[in-house]
Amino acid sequence: MILNAHVTPRANLTPDLEAQLRTLLIAAYPPFADFWAGTSYWGSEPEWHLWLADPAGVPVAQLGCGRRVAEVGGREVTLVGVGAVATHPSAQRQGVGRRLLRELHAFLLTRPDVHFAFLQCREEVVPFYESGGFVRVPSPAQYLDPDEGEWVMDTGPTLILPVHAALAEWPAGETVNLRGTPW
Repeated sequence: MILNAHVTPRANLTPDLEAQLRTLLIAAYPPFADFWAGTSYWGSEPEWHLWLADPAGVPVAQLGCGRRVAEVGGREVTLVGVGAVATHPSAQRQGVGRRLLRELHAFLLTRPDVHFAFLQCREEVVPFYESGGFVRVPSPAQYLDPDEGEWVMDTGPTLILPVHAALAEWPAGETVNLRGTPW
């Protein structure tokens, strides 16, 4: 499948592209269709949308991401949080998601201030992210839950992708204080 990669700053998102990204998210996550009908992200508004388009220009995969200085084990670490990762069901199991993660890494390499990409996910999708270069770390995350408005500790799978820092520089086992809502 021939796909074109795009990085669109959130500020440059057209209403049409926003609607197409929401349509993609609804197709990928039908149980949350009502939520995705109104937005293309959950939690922190992304700084960028990275998306892959088919030859007609229709998004078939996307993610939102944004920079933040978080605190990990008492150290400040510049992260790019990743969220709303989706591949249209018709394009799944064809390497499209892995391509999206490769494009993410390539884009982040152009951002010299980024130490790591960061995400949390469900256990069943950990192997997908690991196949894209992410590494599981034993680090719970503390963040402001955007639905409840309360600070929570999330001990679910945490994965990082070294960008401009070595994996050995990650303070393993330390809590990640996101200092805000997740992506």
